[in-house]
Amino acid sequence: MPDHEQVYAGETRRYDDMISREDPDGAIPGALEAIVDPAGLDVVDVGAGTGRLARLLAPKAKSVVLVDRSGEMLKTAAAKLHEAGHRNWTIRVADQRSLPLPDLSADLVVSGWSICYVASSNQPDHRGDLAAVMREIWRVLRPGGTAVIFETLGTGFSEPSPSDSLADYFVLLEGEYGFERRWIRTDYRFATPEEARDLSGFFFGEEMLAALRGADGTDLPECTGVWWRAFP
Repeated sequence: MPDHEQVYAGETRRYDDMISREDPDGAIPGALEAIVDPAGLDVVDVGAGTGRLARLLAPKAKSVVLVDRSGEMLKTAAAKLHEAGHRNWTIRVADQRSLPLPDLSADLVVSGWSICYVASSNQPDHRGDLAAVMREIWRVLRPGGTAVIFETLGTGFSEPSPSDSLADYFVLLEGEYGFERRWIRTDYRFATPEEARDLSGFFFGEEMLAALRGADGTDLPECTGVWWRAFP
């Protein structure tokens, strides 16, 4: 398996190329819109990476703050947002367990494929780290605000098949922290077989190539979980 920390530090453009091939049918924006209308909201994107969710929300939101511990990822996010003509955003280099933001400063907090890195049971204090992230989300949310979390439920699978190391995290989200959940298909669709092999192997490892589907091997199944909670 490739070292994701190295990817996030030194291959952010290639990473963004890879994730841009996921969800061509728009299940992710559809899931967001079904939960909350971002029009006029102050949004915080926790673990924003290269700005995938921020780019979906910026056209309607009042403001978007992107927080990530990788400055290189945020540089790519900033470039992408600038290229798209958005000006209502700022970036903050910080850990998701300690957000450099005021109390009650957001109407919507989103986090995509990020909390898992500290909440996975292969981390020494995953429950404590998850609690720290949750405290920060609750702290910055205003009354009536909403939190939405996206995580993988299995790459290369047509039905949810989450990693064992994420099982406790997901149980805690729904039990201790009161989130609702649904799942969606967000398959990758690559332009050519060569691109499929290159980008799939780059991030997921060579063993994932066997999961490529389609007549020409350009589709990679992906299941995504969506957790959300609205606050009174």
